Amino acid sequence: MQIPRITIAGATSGVGKTSITCAIIYALQKKGFSVQPFKVGPDYIDPSYLSSISKHEAFNLDVWLMGKNQLLNSFVSNSNSDISIIEGVMGYYDGFGGDSNFASTHHVASITKSPVILILDASKTSRSIAATAIGFQKFHRNSRIMGIILNKIGSKKHEILCREALEITKLPIIGVIYKNLELNFESRHLGLIPVGEKNLKSKIEKNSKIISDSIDIEKIIQIIK
Repeated sequence: MQIPRITIAGATSGVGKTSITCAIIYALQKKGFSVQPFKVGPDYIDPSYLSSISKHEAFNLDVWLMGKNQLLNSFVSNSNSDISIIEGVMGYYDGFGGDSNFASTHHVASITKSPVILILDASKTSRSIAATAIGFQKFHRNSRIMGIILNKIGSKKHEILCREALEITKLPIIGVIYKNLELNFESRHLGLIPVGEKNLKSKIEKNSKIISDSIDIEKIIQIIK
């Protein structure tokens, strides 16, 4: 399957997957790439953000609803841009049940044979973040994790501590995003306030531009290649 692709996953919900995925799409477009977004699961709120920033309709990838073969067919048939980017759902290994990875972001990344960047919320931790990262690396025989993005860093000292701790993982740190309350999107419930709300589209682009400055897009392109 010769499709340049990458999956953006989170250790948990609420780590900034959508904002960071939008920023990566924005940065790739600035490099001249067209980007096709996908979203794991039946979610229809986050895909509206991805569609807004990419100017391409986002498609859902839900193995529970679609089955493995139909999911793969949909991914291949809709990957008509230079790069396909998949935003995960919940935590990386969270899926249909507690005893398997079925329908999780990891399951979809495995089906699509996609490299993965893991987003970690660095707030309220420093050295312990390495334990989290190692856990995600080793929890499954093939984690597919190729890099880490640190979100909600509090200070330069905090960044240094996290970087030092994560050296043991041997994973490249693709981005370091400092805590900024203005960059957060409000949580949406059942799409009651969709992407078309006043000023939200401009906020998505503004936030994406700011966050993209904290991401090493060249490293992401290397991982995609």
